[in-house]
Amino acid sequence: MLLLPFDADLLLNVIEQVFEMERENFFGSGKNKRIITAKEVFILIGKESGATITEMSGIVGLHQSNAGRRFDAARQKCKTDPEFESTWKKVQEKYKQRIALSHV
Repeated sequence: MLLLPFDADLLLNVIEQVFEMERENFFGSGKNKRIITAKEVFILIGKESGATITEMSGIVGLHQSNAGRRFDAARQKCKTDPEFESTWKKVQEKYKQRIALSHV
């Protein structure tokens, strides 16, 4: 668990940078793999930082049940998919760095 404060805007900035996507492409029910992975990483890190599924679903534009499934899928992929795990760790590390800088 990260035990960092949750800052949705800062995490979205990191997601934009790591996934090389515009924020507008992130929201809603996009179906391509990159968008789904970005949402899963965002939801996982958000939950690890203390946000609720309700908060996360509102931010990413998914129904709560879909956001919950994305969270469960992300946790499972961290255990079984080395590429996903690597991406999650990269976003997590950049987020930690940015959070630390924002609280100096």
